[in-house]
Amino acid sequence: MASDLDIGYHVIDEDALDDYGMFDEEMSIVEFLRRLKRREEIPLDMTVRGLDDYLLGVDDADVACDYIHRLLRDRVNYLSLRNPRVQFVVDDVENWSGPVIPTGDEPIKLNRIFHGSMEQSGPGWYSSNLNVQS
Repeated sequence: MASDLDIGYHVIDEDALDDYGMFDEEMSIVEFLRRLKRREEIPLDMTVRGLDDYLLGVDDADVACDYIHRLLRDRVNYLSLRNPRVQFVVDDVENWSGPVIPTGDEPIKLNRIFHGSMEQSGPGWYSSNLNVQS
């Protein structure tokens, strides 16, 4: 199940977890970003929860997406040494000319974080390599 995921980032909606499974290691998006920023140890296979809540709870989702993108971009060499599989579980992810987290207003475009490198890998599942610039 989750062990079938390739190295890189995966955004999977809650409804699709029955098909794809989860990793045993879990952490919040805040903890993941904190560890990444500090170059602290992160599990090789982990499920990260709360990306959607984080983006919906900030004043400016575009600024938050840009921050996450820069952090992932700046730590690509650090992450590449470990080759993790990071699964972001969200309540819902849809395809509106690319993956988005739907909101009541303007949807949050995940390509702002992953810079267009996300591909649909299955229903409710989008994936990207570790290098969010390519």
